[in-house]
Amino acid sequence: MMRALRAEWGKTFSLLSPLLCLVGTVVLVLVTAASLGNDFVHDIGTGDRPAQATMRAIDALGPAVQFGLLTLAAFAMVLITAEYSSGSIRSTFQAQPRRAVVLAGKTVVGVVVGFLSGCATAGLGLAAATLALAGHAAPLAETPVVTMLRVGAVFAAAVVLLVAIGAILRHSVGTLCVGVVLLVGMLALPSSVSVWTPAGGAARFIVASDADYPSLVGLLVVTAWAAATYAIASVQLARRDA
Repeated sequence: MMRALRAEWGKTFSLLSPLLCLVGTVVLVLVTAASLGNDFVHDIGTGDRPAQATMRAIDALGPAVQFGLLTLAAFAMVLITAEYSSGSIRSTFQAQPRRAVVLAGKTVVGVVVGFLSGCATAGLGLAAATLALAGHAAPLAETPVVTMLRVGAVFAAAVVLLVAIGAILRHSVGTLCVGVVLLVGMLALPSSVSVWTPAGGAARFIVASDADYPSLVGLLVVTAWAAATYAIASVQLARRDA
């Protein structure tokens, strides 16, 4: 297993595209969080909101992270679909015939990178939103560290989901489309339905919303989808040709 992890780590960062996707995620979250904070301050300046109005930085970070999941999806799918598109997956399976180990190696590498990038992105996003809100930033209900861990956990679960989808579809565009629908698009569904989707669960867990259920359930929803998809991917990977 350790040999597979080292191989997957090396392959992941031997390409420029995964790194660009991670950088794009950070930039997208920072810009979106700062823009939402700036829009709030602008509304105060134009009189659309009371002069004493305040906004929590997490309320700007939440939607920003949801957008960031789009580029994170691109990072996660590259871990496996790039090898299918190039045909190098055959060499990978020849080097490591146990396909479950290959899938686990790619997933573990993605989870570690996803968690760390999620924590870093959340911290920077909170700072950007707070700076944009200036004196109109309301106190946070949780410490920044807890928020960073929340976003890191969501990113890690999202990576598992996307790697599994990539293993099932074996196609970059298809994987990205399905990922976007699951992680973002399903927010458009009625609230009673969307809360049980990866998009709805992630949105509620990130901002620690207990409106529909305890916020921890939101992470469990995302994790359950990821685990179920991973199980399907494992079975199909073992049965299908490379």
